[in-house]
Amino acid sequence: MTCPSLSTDMTEISQKVRTAAMKPFSILTAVILCMGLGRTFDLQAETEQNNGLWMMKASQGVLGSKDSPYRWWLDAHLRYSDDANDFEQSIFRPGFGYALPKNHTLWAGYGWIANSPEIGDTFHEHRFWQQHSWKTKVGSFGLASRSRLEQRFREGSQDDTGWRFRQFIKLTRPILDDGPLYWSLWDEVFLNLNDTDWGAESGLDRNRIFAGIGWKPKSMPYLKGEVGYLNQLIDRPSGIHRMDHLLSLNLFLNF
Repeated sequence: MTCPSLSTDMTEISQKVRTAAMKPFSILTAVILCMGLGRTFDLQAETEQNNGLWMMKASQGVLGSKDSPYRWWLDAHLRYSDDANDFEQSIFRPGFGYALPKNHTLWAGYGWIANSPEIGDTFHEHRFWQQHSWKTKVGSFGLASRSRLEQRFREGSQDDTGWRFRQFIKLTRPILDDGPLYWSLWDEVFLNLNDTDWGAESGLDRNRIFAGIGWKPKSMPYLKGEVGYLNQLIDRPSGIHRMDHLLSLNLFLNF
């Protein structure tokens, strides 16, 4: 009779520890996403409708040598509303990160946002942000998660800081096993953590749902593109809610 090897025992223990550690995260993510999705469907009849176009370019890469754990990040956005006729928002958001084992990365950075609302003058917002991102493979599916905390400062306010938490989860799957095209589905929930003098109210701020098709050419492994439909619900506890129906164009560069 032989006993199991020590290495086998340690492997099983390690797997159990990782599974147990992920359970609270998985439960919290599911609860937050259900809150956002439920609110989206509940309020459809009570909202004003808007059509628009959103474009995004996101880049990230390694700082230093190939094996360096340090990362850089830069994403930029242009957003148009009213059937894509009116400029609504632009975002410029750099950051730096540190890669951890098992595809976990910690990030921190700054965002500059220019807003042109339907009513009122253009205003600027400054955001500091901290983030944990993680990705894995589950069979033929790719799974990615992003948890972000923001500190928001609006020019012209009384230096009131708005704290907001964002939870993002994304699923991808190849359309054909060896092809460059893939399905892309994601949801992101935004929760305000406090009230501010410039209008933020604690609770659900907005929810975004995207469904589309991605393209990742084998000849350019650093490049991805995605196009699809993006639905955004803006929850306004003291006013009329808003639902955006958006054509979303996205370009990703990973160096």
